[in-house]
Amino acid sequence: MINWNQFTVDNGAITDLRELLFLTVYDDPDIDLTVTTKTGVTNGQKLGYINDLGDVGEKGGGCDPTYTSVNITGIQKEWELGGWEIPKEICYEDLENTIAESSLNTGTDIAYLQDTPYWDIVLMPLLEKAIREMFWRIVWFGDKDAKNIADGGILKAGIKPSLFTMCDGLWKRLQAIIAANPKQQTKIAANTATETVSSTDTVTYAAQKNGLLMPGTAIKIFDTLLSDADSRIFDDSKAAIFCTTSMFKALRTDIVERYGKTTMPFENVGAGITLSEYDGRPIYAIDIWDRMIAKYEDNGTALNCPHRAIVCSPENLFVGTNDKDKIANLSISFNDKDRKNYIYASSKIGTLVGEDALVQVAI
Repeated sequence: MINWNQFTVDNGAITDLRELLFLTVYDDPDIDLTVTTKTGVTNGQKLGYINDLGDVGEKGGGCDPTYTSVNITGIQKEWELGGWEIPKEICYEDLENTIAESSLNTGTDIAYLQDTPYWDIVLMPLLEKAIREMFWRIVWFGDKDAKNIADGGILKAGIKPSLFTMCDGLWKRLQAIIAANPKQQTKIAANTATETVSSTDTVTYAAQKNGLLMPGTAIKIFDTLLSDADSRIFDDSKAAIFCTTSMFKALRTDIVERYGKTTMPFENVGAGITLSEYDGRPIYAIDIWDRMIAKYEDNGTALNCPHRAIVCSPENLFVGTNDKDKIANLSISFNDKDRKNYIYASSKIGTLVGEDALVQVAI
């Protein structure tokens, strides 16, 4: 899981794993900030809401009024779960002649890696981080039809589609909602901004960035996003604006340029997430969205919709798992016959948007 060849053995710089520094390691925020997790869900299980009784109160007709039946309408969604797994094996020989060698046991126990500095200080923290990122990737970017760019999809060359195909994530579900009801989309022109390259108008990284930073652009997007959103969204106290960091930074720049020294107050409520307020509404900048778009949805010239925002409540965006807990337990074992250490975890996961009308998407 670690390319130890990147580190030189006995070069005087690193002699103990405890001295190894992890540079630019992001501590990703709890995904439950943006969604509501349902545990113990089964495939095909229904998620339902009572929605409406319809209009009541008509002109009076005197004696013998006409009675009509009560007709309560509702919304019903069905969970569709897909399986994920984490199978890893580690042999102690992979760590010999590396800086990790000093952390190994000796003699007969050399192959047993658990409770060594390598296991406790390096492997487990990195695995925990990878699992957190896995949930962000599946929940928000999952797509059962995911394909690489060469095959007609949006995934960067070299990215495995199997990292995404266990279930449809929330971005795909939101795209389906705005395709069915375009009024729920606030368009961001910068996502498809072009510049002339070799006499051809081409969407590029620079055009996408500069298009959002044009004076007044970000303010207009956020104002339109809020004005277009269903007013019932903010009946929920947890409702907020969730956006990429690119959107948030552009909004702050716009406000500074428009109002001089006045800027948006903000606080880092966790590494990788920024909380602020705009027009009386909470706004969360989710940095991991920017990073995953850049990591997975890059065609070599431009990114796939690098600027995104949603007005909604986390209580209307659902993640379901068949486990009792949000994250499945890890099975950790050592095989005395082949002298290898094994890590395994698996579960099922799916996503749902509760009430389609209670989201407004800027993309």
